[in-house]
Amino acid sequence: MGEKFSRRSFLKTVGTGFGLTTLFVTSDKTKNLPATTTKPKAMLIDVRKCIGCKACQIACKVWNKLPAEETRIITENEYVNPPSFSADTWCYVKFSEVKGKEGIIKWRMASLRCMHCLEPTCVSVCPTKALKKLPEGPVVYDPSRCIGCKYCVEACPWNVPHFDEEKKVISKCVFCVDRIKAGMVPACVANCQAGALQFGDRDEILEKAHNSGAPYIYGEKEAGGTSMIFVSDVPFKELGFPEVSSKPMETFKSDMLTSIASVGVIATIISFAGYFAAKFLRRKEEISKTLKEEK
Repeated sequence: MGEKFSRRSFLKTVGTGFGLTTLFVTSDKTKNLPATTTKPKAMLIDVRKCIGCKACQIACKVWNKLPAEETRIITENEYVNPPSFSADTWCYVKFSEVKGKEGIIKWRMASLRCMHCLEPTCVSVCPTKALKKLPEGPVVYDPSRCIGCKYCVEACPWNVPHFDEEKKVISKCVFCVDRIKAGMVPACVANCQAGALQFGDRDEILEKAHNSGAPYIYGEKEAGGTSMIFVSDVPFKELGFPEVSSKPMETFKSDMLTSIASVGVIATIISFAGYFAAKFLRRKEEISKTLKEEK
C-alpha cells in the first residue's frame, strides 16, 4: 500500500481541464491488461444444488476477517440475512420462493458476490485507479487510493461495492485473489457442502454450464461477460436477478465520465470567477482609498 491518496491530492489533479483530461484518459486504459499466460478464472454457481446452508457466507467472513452483522427478514416471500451486500458482507445467500408448474411452491437459493466482470465499469469510472482488473479474473482495489467518490457504487449494475462509513473507502469481494495466486480455490468454494460452487478456468466453467442441463444461464454475456456463471431451472428474473445488457456498459461509463468532467470544468470556472471577483474588489478598495487620500 502506498501513501493515502487524499481528496486534496485528487482535487489538485483535476484542478484544471488538462489535469482532468489526462486523468480520465489514463483511467480508461486500465482495461488493457498486461500479457499473461494465466487463464482467467470463473466460478459456477448452480442454484439447483444450493441448500442455503450459508457455509460460503461464513467462509467469506472468516477468511477475510469481516465482522458479523445483525440479520433480519425483508419480505414475506424472501428470507435473506444479511439482506444485501455491505462493506462487511461480501457474499450472501439469496433465498427465493417461486411458483413452479401447477402452482407448486419451491425454494431456490443463490450464493451471491461480486460478479468480477470481464470489462468492469467500476474500474473504468474510478478516477484514482483504486480499482483494477487482474489477468486471473478478480477485480481488486487499493484502499489507499480510494477517495470515497462512490462512482463505482453508482456504476455497478449489481450494487456490489459499498462504502465503509467508518474507514471512508469502498469495500467488496476480491475473489479470494490471495488464494487463487497460491493455487487454491476461493474460500466459499472450498466450504460448499452441496457442490453448488465450482471453480476453474472460465472456458471450462462455461462448458460445464452449457452441459449442466440447466435451461437458464446468467453471467456468460451480461455486461459483456462476468466471472460468475449461474445456472438455474428457474428464470433468473423470478429469482430477482437484474436484467443487464449483454454489451459492456460503455454508455454508462461515458455518461459518468462526461458528468465528472463537467463538474471539474464548472469548478474551474467558479475558481477563476472567484479569483477575478476578489481581485476586482481589492482594486476597487485601492481606488476608493486613493480618492479619499487625495481629498
